[in-house]
Amino acid sequence: MATKRPHAAMNAQPEEDDPVDPSDGLMFLALGGGNEVGRSCHIIQYKGKTVMLDAGVHPALDGLATLPFYDEFDLSTVDILLITHFHMDHAASLPYVLSKTNFTGKVYMTHPTKAIYKWMMQDSVRVQNTHTSSNSGSDGYINQLFNEQDILSTLPLINTISFHTTHTVNGIRFTPYPAGHVLGACMYLIEIAGLNILFTGDYSRETDRHLIPAAVPRNTRIDCLITESTFGISTHVPRAERESALMKCITSYVKDGGRCLLPVPAIGNAQELMLILEDYWNRHAEFQKYPIYYASALARKCMVVYQTYIEAMNQNIRSKFQASQTGQGSGPWDFQFIRSLRGLEKFEDVGGCVMLASPGMLQNGVSRSLLERWAPNEKNAVIITGYNVEGTMARKIQTDPDFIPAIMTANNNRGGILSKSRPGAGDGAEAPMIPRKCKVHEFSFAAHVDGQENREFIEEVDAPVVILVHGERHNMTRLRSRLLSLQKFKVYSPANCEEVRIPFRREKVARVVGRLASQVQPMLPSPPKSEDDDEEGGEDVKRRKEEGQVVSGVLVQNDFKLSLMAPEDLREYAGLTTTTILCRQKLTLAAAGVELVRWALEGTFGTVSKVSAAQTNGVSNGKKEEHADEELARHEETIFEIMGGAVRLICRSRGEVELEWEGNATNDGIADSVMAVLLTIESSPAAVRQSSKMHHQYDDEKATNGISKKTNPFANITPEERLSRLFMFLEAQFGEDAITPIAQPKLTGETDDVAREKELARLHQLGIPVPGLEIRVDKMVAKVWLERAEVECGTKSFGDRVRAVVERAMETVAPLWQ
Repeated sequence: MATKRPHAAMNAQPEEDDPVDPSDGLMFLALGGGNEVGRSCHIIQYKGKTVMLDAGVHPALDGLATLPFYDEFDLSTVDILLITHFHMDHAASLPYVLSKTNFTGKVYMTHPTKAIYKWMMQDSVRVQNTHTSSNSGSDGYINQLFNEQDILSTLPLINTISFHTTHTVNGIRFTPYPAGHVLGACMYLIEIAGLNILFTGDYSRETDRHLIPAAVPRNTRIDCLITESTFGISTHVPRAERESALMKCITSYVKDGGRCLLPVPAIGNAQELMLILEDYWNRHAEFQKYPIYYASALARKCMVVYQTYIEAMNQNIRSKFQASQTGQGSGPWDFQFIRSLRGLEKFEDVGGCVMLASPGMLQNGVSRSLLERWAPNEKNAVIITGYNVEGTMARKIQTDPDFIPAIMTANNNRGGILSKSRPGAGDGAEAPMIPRKCKVHEFSFAAHVDGQENREFIEEVDAPVVILVHGERHNMTRLRSRLLSLQKFKVYSPANCEEVRIPFRREKVARVVGRLASQVQPMLPSPPKSEDDDEEGGEDVKRRKEEGQVVSGVLVQNDFKLSLMAPEDLREYAGLTTTTILCRQKLTLAAAGVELVRWALEGTFGTVSKVSAAQTNGVSNGKKEEHADEELARHEETIFEIMGGAVRLICRSRGEVELEWEGNATNDGIADSVMAVLLTIESSPAAVRQSSKMHHQYDDEKATNGISKKTNPFANITPEERLSRLFMFLEAQFGEDAITPIAQPKLTGETDDVAREKELARLHQLGIPVPGLEIRVDKMVAKVWLERAEVECGTKSFGDRVRAVVERAMETVAPLWQ
């Protein structure tokens, strides 16, 4: 199963001291392409979203061994699968994933990629149906894994996209950018919950003859970069020098009647080499008598795709195409000196020539047949132009072996110069061996970044986390060491099935929308009406910044985006329907009167507001009722609002009482408390005695002759009374001698002397000497800052005890002052 690597073992820098929420961690798992080139397939998970990157095969292995380690991960959890390009090591196991596994996500690739992918997969299946793999390993990887019907039936499941277009699927945003590797190849910028991940796939920054080079996405912060490391830190020879050396090598052989075999992939590298050869032959008439062939039925079919997607190529190709449309020249893909070879049976092998043949790894097919035919002749040459995976014949022949296994010659029973099998010859010992006398040369035209280009790209992206994939262990290790020496990044180079978890600290930001946004005061000052207003506006902005703003609303999350809005705007901005439950409870009080009810409620809840009739029943449907006062008098209603209007109590004649509140957890609890108070005063003998005689009357206006009537002692208490009650609680708990005032107050906001004096003066006016107390019991000391309701204590247990007493006191006396 997949293993988890400890985070600290891989970090280039020490971990931060602050803890990170585990849900903010990015999980990366390489099912293929980890410390190897081939069967690229990677999994990234973040915030419950899963993205799969590529689904290739290993060109040097056979059967099920060529697949990524799909059994190490539950593919049914994958939301989307993004294919970077059509090469076999990145896309050839896609039919297997779609037809043979429990994968249920969506698949995306560019339009040119899908067009060529179909032809490549069908061609591969047909080749394998006529080819039997040898023990040396071959391209027979897709034999028995799926068939042509599986390919055709799964094609409708593949969605096509264009460069620079952004798509959102199940909360995952992704945008493809040109990668410059082959036609249609792309890098993916993936955004999940604000985390930006850039996956390069195979990419090239070199300006060639037909592709757009890769570029860093602009105006985007990249948090994690997943990049190839194919060439490690190796550096390519400049392009002009490579082209010159290649042409010099080819022409030196064809002039002597030799054959030059260039094994290339059917699509991609072959088209670039054909443009180079066509240009050179066009400029050198002396070589035009030597034919150039490309032997690939697949390449011939896919040239239609190249002629179709001209806009996906660079300006050089587009200019030639536009010129051809006006009759000023031939099209960019209309070759004059390169011929298409339909089959080897029609090939007249009579002299010097140049042959581009696929596959590029020399595992089987036309390129392998020509290798076996031309290898015994020292006048011939094999020119390797692409990157070759470890274990393939293209990699082995670069070691100049004396013999090579004759796979295609033996299978076709066509004869040739064969030697006997050599026991102990290693891979391919069972196959007849053929002597190799042809020369082998290498000129890298693989469309991959070299070490310098890759490092420059990584530095330009400037992501704090870099994950290296698609590179052999030696090359990847050297590149990782080089990047770590820069001390700018955390660099990871996980092997296959090695799970990596990377923490990311993300700030959560909510947008205020709708009518709630109009209530938020902007921090920028409004344009002053006059010069005198300018200074005043600046001070107002400064004050608001220091004080801050409290905004209350409903927080809505949609695809990891947070929005704060008023409940009334939920339908318009969130597409949600809101329902408000209005609760009512009626009962009859036979003994308690309105005055006694108010007295009891204020004893429990503090101030209880009395609402006038005009505020409640005087308005209906936005219009004033004509006889509202008469209606109220007739019903004799008295309405109280409790806890800021959370619960309304309507007292009517004959002892009828009705509670009304908006149903929610808080209001339901308050309503239960109100019911308990009402039932208590109704059943108490004091209620009968108090209601049988004149009770103190309430008057919200000034009393007659300036004499205020008596009110409930719990309603509208002064700050001095609150403070004295708090002292009573603390003295009862800790003793009178243990509590002393603090001489120097701890003030908030401004700290200069003037502000301190102003605050002390205000406290003395309230009758409060200082805003803090010190509690000392034996050796335990705690300081209580009254205004901030804050407790400071060196001993946790004593501090918790003091805090509990203060909290109980606060619940009873309410805040010390407003």
